[in-house]
Amino acid sequence: METVPSAVLNKEILGRLDIEALCSLACVNRALRFSVESQALPSLSSLHLSVGSFPLSTCMVLMLELADKESPHLFENNLAIMLTSCLQLESLSLKIRGFGVEVDACAFQSIIFFLPITIKSLKLQPVLERDAFFLIRRVGRNLMETVQPPILTSSYYSSFNLRSLSLVLDVITDELLITITASLPFLVELDLEDRPNTEPLARLDLTNSGLQSLGSCHHLTGLSLTRCRYNHQGTFKRVNDMGMFLLSEGCKGLESVRLGGFSKVSDAGFAAILLSCRSLKKFEVRSALFLSDLAFHDLTGVPCALVEVRLLWCRLITSETVKKLASSRNLEVLDLGGCKSITDTCLRSISCLRKLTALNLTGADITDSGLSILAQGNLPIMNLCLRGCKRVTDKGISHLLCVGGTISQSLTTLDLGYLPGISDDGILTIAAAGIGIIDLCVRSCFYVTDASVEALARKQPGQEKSKQLRRLDLCNCIGLSVDSLRWVKRPSFRGLHWLGIGQTRLASKGNPVITEIHNERPWLTFCLDGCEIGCHDGWQFHESGFI
Repeated sequence: METVPSAVLNKEILGRLDIEALCSLACVNRALRFSVESQALPSLSSLHLSVGSFPLSTCMVLMLELADKESPHLFENNLAIMLTSCLQLESLSLKIRGFGVEVDACAFQSIIFFLPITIKSLKLQPVLERDAFFLIRRVGRNLMETVQPPILTSSYYSSFNLRSLSLVLDVITDELLITITASLPFLVELDLEDRPNTEPLARLDLTNSGLQSLGSCHHLTGLSLTRCRYNHQGTFKRVNDMGMFLLSEGCKGLESVRLGGFSKVSDAGFAAILLSCRSLKKFEVRSALFLSDLAFHDLTGVPCALVEVRLLWCRLITSETVKKLASSRNLEVLDLGGCKSITDTCLRSISCLRKLTALNLTGADITDSGLSILAQGNLPIMNLCLRGCKRVTDKGISHLLCVGGTISQSLTTLDLGYLPGISDDGILTIAAAGIGIIDLCVRSCFYVTDASVEALARKQPGQEKSKQLRRLDLCNCIGLSVDSLRWVKRPSFRGLHWLGIGQTRLASKGNPVITEIHNERPWLTFCLDGCEIGCHDGWQFHESGFI
C-alpha cells in the first residue's frame, strides 16, 4: 500500500471504481478506508444510490450526509426514488447541506410522502417547523384528525413503528410538541434542537404547556431539548421551574435527559428531574444560568442510578456538586466543561469513582497538586480533558503519568489545549511514559517546539498494550518551525492518520514537504483550517486547506 504513488492510487485505481467497489475496498484495511473517504468519494461529481448500486430493498439502516447542490427538483426526485426503494428501512438519518439556510431547510419538504411505514428511528437535519407538522402527522397516520377510542391499545396503533425521533428545526413550539405527543404516543426517544435566527414570538415558542404535553408519552425514556446559539443568542425564556415540575411528574420513567438553553429554570426545576426520575442514568444541562450546587443537595439521600453527568458552562457549579455526584459509584462519564469554580478539593472524591472512563475539566481551577491526587486513585480514565486549566504545568503532567497509577495505564485521549504552562518538558514526559495515547491535543500551547514533535516521533510502543498515536492536534503552536515536518516522514508516526497544523508555520498547502508526505502516506490527513481533532469525523467544511 505504501509503495503505490498517491496519484496512481487515486486517479488510476480508485478513480475508475464504482461506488459499490469503493465501499467494498474501504473494508479491507484502515489505509484503504482513509483513501476512499478522503480522496475517492469527495471526487465523485454525483452519488446515485437508487439506481441499483446497492440492494436497497433489504436495507434496514441508512445514514447519509448530502450536499444539495443540484436543482431542487432533481434532488427531491433522487431522494424520493431512494426512499421508495427501501422496503425494510427501520432507521433513517439524513443531513443536508446546501448553499444557504433556506436551501437546507426546504430540502425535506417532499420526504413526508416517501417514508416507508417500517421506519422506527428518524433523524433529519435541518427541518422547518411547518414541514415538521406534516411529517409527524404523516408518520402518525393523522391521529390529530382521528376520533380516538376511549382505551388506547397497542393493536389500535399497530401501524405505528416510529420509536425514536430527532429533528433540528428553526424553532421549537408548544404546538409542535403537542402534535408529536398526540400523533406518536409510543415514542421512546425524542431529540429536538432549534436554531432560531431571531427571538421567537410568545405564541411561537416553547412554554410550560409544551413540556406538560410530554406527559402523554408514557413510554418516553430519552428526552433532549436544546436551543443552540449559532444564529441568535437566545434561550427558552418562557419555560421556568413550573415547566420542569410538570415534566418530572408526567415523565417519571425518563432514563436520559438533555436540556440546553433553559435560562429561567433554577435549582428547584432541575432538582425535580433528578429526584422524580428514579431510573435516570444520563443527565446533561448546558448553559443554565441559575443551576447551582443546591440542585444536587439531596442527591445523596435517594437511590442514584446516574452513569453519565454533563454540566456544561454552568458557572455556579462548584466542587460541592462533584462531591455529591461521587456518591453515584456507577458514574462512568463526568463532563464539567466550562465550570470554572471546580477546584482541587473535589478531585479526591473523583478519584474514588472506580468506573469513571471520561473526565472533562475544561477551564477548571485545578493545579498540579490536584493531578497528583487523580494519579493516586484507581481511576480507569480513558479520556481526559484539561483544556484551559491554566494552573496546570509540565510538573502536573509528570505527577499524572509517572506515579504508576491506573490512569497512566488506561489513558488513550488527552487534551492539553490552551495551557500556557505546557512546554516541551510536558510532551517529553508523555513520550517517555510509554502510555497508549491515541489522540493528543496540544493546540495553542505556545512553548511547544520542534523538540516535542521529535519526541513523539521517536516514541515507540513499549508493550503490546501501548498503542500508536493516531491523531495529533498542533493547531496554533507558534513555536513550531517548518523543519518539524521532517519528523512526520516515514518511518516515524507509523499509526498517524490525522494531523492538525492550522495557524502554524507548517500550514502551507503548497509546501513540498507536505506534498511529499502525502504521496508517501495518502491515508494521512493534514488539516490546515484549525479544526478540532478529526475534523468533525470527516464532515467539517473547509474553507482553505484539507489534504
